[in-house]
Amino acid sequence: MSDLLSISNLRTQFNTERGVVEAVDDFDLTIREGETVGLVGESGSGKSVSALSLMQLVDDPGEIADGEAAFYHEELTADFAERYPSGVGDFVFPDEGYVDLLSTPEDPMREIRGGEVSMIFQDPMTSLNPALTVGEQVAESLRLHQYGGRRKDSWWNAVREIAPSLGGKDIDEEILQDTIGMLEEVGIPEPTERVEEYPHEFSGGMRQRVLIAIALACQPKLLVADEPTTALDVTIQAQILDLMNDLQDELGMSVLFITHDLGVVAETCDRVAVMYAGDIVEVGPVDEIFHNPSHPYTYALLESIPQEDKERLTPIEGNVPDLIDMPQGCHFAPRCPWAQPECTEGEIPNLQHGPEEVDHRAKCVLEEFDESQYGEEFETMTTRDHDVGDRLLEVEGMKKHFSRADGLLDEWLADEVESVKAVDGVDFDIYEGETVGLVGESGCGKSTAGRTLLHLEDPTDGRIVFQGTDLSGLDREQLRDKRKDMQMIFQDPLSSLDPRMTVGQIIAEPLKIHDLPEEDPEGDMSKKQQRRNRVAELMEAVGLEEGQYDRYPHEISGGQRQRVGIARALAVDPDFIVADEPVSALDVSVQAQILNLLEDLQEEFGLTYLFIAHDLSVVRHICDRIAVMYLGEIVEVADTDELFSDPKHPYTQALLSAIPEPDPRSDTEDRVILEGDVPSPIDPPSGCHFRTRCPQIIPPEDLDVEQDAYRQIMDYRERVESRAIDLDATWEEAAGGDVARTETATAADGGRPDASPAAFKAVLWDRLFDAEPSGRPRELVAESFDYLASGDWAAAESLLRDHFESVCERKDPVLQDEAHPAACHLYDQPQ
Repeated sequence: MSDLLSISNLRTQFNTERGVVEAVDDFDLTIREGETVGLVGESGSGKSVSALSLMQLVDDPGEIADGEAAFYHEELTADFAERYPSGVGDFVFPDEGYVDLLSTPEDPMREIRGGEVSMIFQDPMTSLNPALTVGEQVAESLRLHQYGGRRKDSWWNAVREIAPSLGGKDIDEEILQDTIGMLEEVGIPEPTERVEEYPHEFSGGMRQRVLIAIALACQPKLLVADEPTTALDVTIQAQILDLMNDLQDELGMSVLFITHDLGVVAETCDRVAVMYAGDIVEVGPVDEIFHNPSHPYTYALLESIPQEDKERLTPIEGNVPDLIDMPQGCHFAPRCPWAQPECTEGEIPNLQHGPEEVDHRAKCVLEEFDESQYGEEFETMTTRDHDVGDRLLEVEGMKKHFSRADGLLDEWLADEVESVKAVDGVDFDIYEGETVGLVGESGCGKSTAGRTLLHLEDPTDGRIVFQGTDLSGLDREQLRDKRKDMQMIFQDPLSSLDPRMTVGQIIAEPLKIHDLPEEDPEGDMSKKQQRRNRVAELMEAVGLEEGQYDRYPHEISGGQRQRVGIARALAVDPDFIVADEPVSALDVSVQAQILNLLEDLQEEFGLTYLFIAHDLSVVRHICDRIAVMYLGEIVEVADTDELFSDPKHPYTQALLSAIPEPDPRSDTEDRVILEGDVPSPIDPPSGCHFRTRCPQIIPPEDLDVEQDAYRQIMDYRERVESRAIDLDATWEEAAGGDVARTETATAADGGRPDASPAAFKAVLWDRLFDAEPSGRPRELVAESFDYLASGDWAAAESLLRDHFESVCERKDPVLQDEAHPAACHLYDQPQ
């Protein structure tokens, strides 16, 4: 493979009042044609700034201080040399066949961005324009790069935006068809209808697909993907990664994949570059990086990952250095267990590692280091075996529904007020000293369940009994007093801490609210000093330094902010803590520190945890039992080891299957990739809520049909019931896709394009079924196609319901009264 992009000596800095922030320093990386290169490292290491520098999207006060990014593209180079002759030797180098992306002026750079080099940004909700339809946003890229460029600002073009039929109709129609084709390519169902919808009408996974469609609309040579799956659940992440791999194979593009998830890197990348404090410290083939890490930072990063055989995690001590005043020599030296005197002096060499034919370089003076010395102090420590006592918390039929009524008047006047069934009847127990995990996709009700347990949200129904007391019978004052025994650690430490209060004030606040400590101060000590001493004890317990007492939340790191949240929860000496995604916003190295801390505190103070998370590798490490939640209901409960070795519910099986393995040698061929998104909690499916996505949905007993085919028949049924098949587009495709011919035929026969029913049915088979049924099921589906051809939706719906209805939609499954229950019709159901 030849080189597509060669970046050398890239330096990007930000001029601030505190000094010059060297965000990227001496960055060198090569990406070959058709390969995927992963860029990994902790937050603040400069990954995203490197990508933005490559695209010339760094905002003030940032600037690209030095470097070259040679983009090898002979046609583009020849075109630019002809059109920008003054740029030859400046940013266009025709003899060498490349364009320097870092020195290209804005006008030609606009042609490259989106056309030859595209970028997928991290958060789809903030990256998409909420005021424009998704079709307009995909079409913008096509219009700019393939259909004559941006329209000039004029009254005529403004009129054309409102009424395209007044001019340029052929081009607009071509753009529309290309847009629809691109949305279909990235897996958006019924793109002809959804092209007119807005971003808020799409789920998180579908919004990410729209961003991919925008980035790939013009078939770029290079795709820069900046944390494209970080905000997604593991099941949706598996869908997106599978989609990106397929599109890369189809288009033959190269990918720069930026992420902090080492499991994703292991499964998707050909080569990996490890970044620390603005510099690439190691680069090599993915298998070499994971099985022969040659830089201490890479090794330490891999050791931080929760693994099945590790009782104690090994965190990287300390934090990424301040990029204003970085240490001399190796930037990692202050945190490195193998640091030598020469590590802090002069230039650090790039040494070759591994076999001679493999390009595996590490920026370190050490040719090797003794891995057995690392984490010795953690190997002898274990908190896995701890005593479990009596029942502490009992939950029966807990519900939390949120009314959609717009105020009291709307609630009184409406015939029927819709409600969001966030938690819809859950039962579980928690015992003293144990850690129970609550897992599931976003929107399944995990966080709402946690808040409802503590009565931070008033339950709609059900009983919550804590230490023998029914919380629903307590008044406001009694409930406040009870909360001394029940506390919560929130998901986002920055938004849950008051930015106007210091660390000491935040930790002391619950002490003031509950008038603690209860005992009188000793001697001449004031109550204020007594509380300050208690805060100091708490800070020491969670690993915060005394000097951080007077700092504000924005002045400390993410891991330190989470430690403040933990100290605040511990201040009132609780027995039970709900930890809501306490490590989801943290890097893997900081995550290891916090998980170790939570285990130590449990051992020291006898705490009981409800640990809410979507990262199943974390849950496996810290939890004794796990409850799996889907769309407001608990579908399976089991001891951790048993759940991972023998998952019963198909949803649990899919969740575990979707976990990225941080090992490029692991086999992922049998991975279960769930289709679709979690249904709306406003109107959840009847029977088993998971049936609309379940790959093991049970067919009628008298029907002989393959499982894959039955799943697709049920998906087709849902689309018929919701009228989510564009029949006009189907007839048009059956007529050959010729828009002009279709419109003429439609006008001639009063509504139907010139196509045969057989062609119409062939298009439906092609669109809706990868695994086509045979025998009687095929005949029934074909008969429903006939009804659709005549526009009789009701008849098609009735036919499909009468012959394909499943027990999974007729009856609600319940949890069995046993040690490992699963709410699924595949298992015996209590009468």
